[in-house]
Amino acid sequence: MLKLRHYQQEAHDKTIAHCKESNEPAFHSQSVGAGKSLLLAFIAKHITDKKGHILILARQGELTSQNSEEYKMIGGKCSIYSASLGMKSTFYPAVFGTEGTVSRALDTDFAYNEKEPKKSPGFYHALAIDEAHMVDWQDVIKDEPTTQYGKIIKHLMTINPQIRILGYTGSPFRNNCSILGDFWKKQLSDVSTYQLINEGFLVPPVFGFADDDHHYQGLDKYSPSDNASADDYSAKELAAMGREICKQKDKTALIMEEVIERTRNRLGVLITCASKNHCEQVAECLPLGSWGIVTDSTGSKERKRILDDAKSGKIKYVIQIGCLTTGVNVTRWDCLVFLRKIGSLVQLIQLAGRGLRILKDEQMAQGMEKHDCLMLDYTDTFEAMGKIFDDPIVQGAMAAKSEKEYEVQECPKCGTENSEFAVRCRGADSSASDGRCEHYFKFTMCLACETENAPTARTCRNCDAILIDPNASLNRKSYTDADYKPVIKMRLELAKNGGIWVNYSLDSTYHKYGIDRPEIAREFFDPESKEQFKKAKWWKFISTHIQGSTFRRTFASMKPDACIKNQSMLDVPTHITHRINDKGFSVINRKKFRSGREEKAS
Repeated sequence: MLKLRHYQQEAHDKTIAHCKESNEPAFHSQSVGAGKSLLLAFIAKHITDKKGHILILARQGELTSQNSEEYKMIGGKCSIYSASLGMKSTFYPAVFGTEGTVSRALDTDFAYNEKEPKKSPGFYHALAIDEAHMVDWQDVIKDEPTTQYGKIIKHLMTINPQIRILGYTGSPFRNNCSILGDFWKKQLSDVSTYQLINEGFLVPPVFGFADDDHHYQGLDKYSPSDNASADDYSAKELAAMGREICKQKDKTALIMEEVIERTRNRLGVLITCASKNHCEQVAECLPLGSWGIVTDSTGSKERKRILDDAKSGKIKYVIQIGCLTTGVNVTRWDCLVFLRKIGSLVQLIQLAGRGLRILKDEQMAQGMEKHDCLMLDYTDTFEAMGKIFDDPIVQGAMAAKSEKEYEVQECPKCGTENSEFAVRCRGADSSASDGRCEHYFKFTMCLACETENAPTARTCRNCDAILIDPNASLNRKSYTDADYKPVIKMRLELAKNGGIWVNYSLDSTYHKYGIDRPEIAREFFDPESKEQFKKAKWWKFISTHIQGSTFRRTFASMKPDACIKNQSMLDVPTHITHRINDKGFSVINRKKFRSGREEKAS
């Protein structure tokens, strides 16, 4: 019977302890290759052994199949509910399903019996979600969710308000923002790629880059977006990239000639392309019978045949667009080739995970050897990502490229050589929580605890304080004098919960129900909160409105009711920018004062 590794056992124990004491949604951050399928299997077995019912969801049928197989291997009996797998059963207490298929059956096989909720077909004691970062937490917390996961979670919580919701992911963020927050209330474990490589559970990556003769031209215009942590290039952008690349057929032939040579002694190669035509151009350059192409239009049987041939070694090269990032475990792959730009850090990490997995015992018994994974980048993907993110794989790639080009910088803390573009040092530090050197070459300082964070971090890695305003999409808008609205007066009032409302009466109106109404902007603060980010938000407001450190400290020490009485200490802005976001809340981004001072608001 399969056994859990030491970090898996610790995560499993924490899951059980959490479920005993709380029904708040919680998640595990377990890097690609950490064995999330086995963790899912063990928690499902634990719950069913206690006579409970659990639904385990994934977005893809392949991932659902993989998870259910792990469960069967530890002695569990389960049902599969997935259209792509050709099965829709809820017979056993453990049901492994795909998001789309389950969401379409909420009124039938997962229905709610209002008279006897516990006898509802949709009554479950626990819900586990693989690739939990795919859950749109902003949608889930709405009264009427619109996403499939949102509808499923709302439905199951209506049937059983005490349901335990567990998430498992190797990339716990959406749009550069940690998923820890309004929905996922607690993180139960954190196992990084760095840790898994150091402990021998993954092979280390090594990198290769294109010279001027083996490099696609015209791809500089494709760069990661502000949401590059999660969002890859759009279908329209990929199509345009594919057309650009396919014009360079001779370059593709030259690149593939080099790929064949550099992978001569490799077990298996996964090649990522930009379009179907690009895939076909690449295939023309490879030996007959040595390759298979997998795209979104590949049938499930053909896809399985190609992956089975890759697993057995019958074919060496698998060519794809972006379909094999999750739920695929071909341990023979020890080389990844990037022939298009990857616009998503999540997808890049997941792709890397396809090649970092160690061989199975039976493969090693056959004499196979896999010491590392070669990642060949012909599109400057790592360089584009490396200027933004401090992910260890990305920074390792950048360091390797810089060493080749003699453009390195030494870490002043540990002496490790890094890329000239490095965000955080890639050196090891056993005393750090994630095993990495704590020195940042570029950083955002947390105002609450003064911890250094990656420039793109939205929450502090130490205290979870908000570093980037959730209204950043509005805040990043270019402001002109025309956007400012005159302030008639500013008034502080005590909120019902003890917090403080700051109201700005503006010399402007808005039109509602056929009536012009006076416009009022509002900011809320909670000065006595123990949460660091709320303290930091209040201090930022004080710093903006009071000149002089002594007066600032005096005001900051006051209780909310005293702040109301002494609000005359505050400078009143003459103008502010004001918009309403999609949730109906004020967004005040900039303020002008009588002295001519202009500051970004809290």
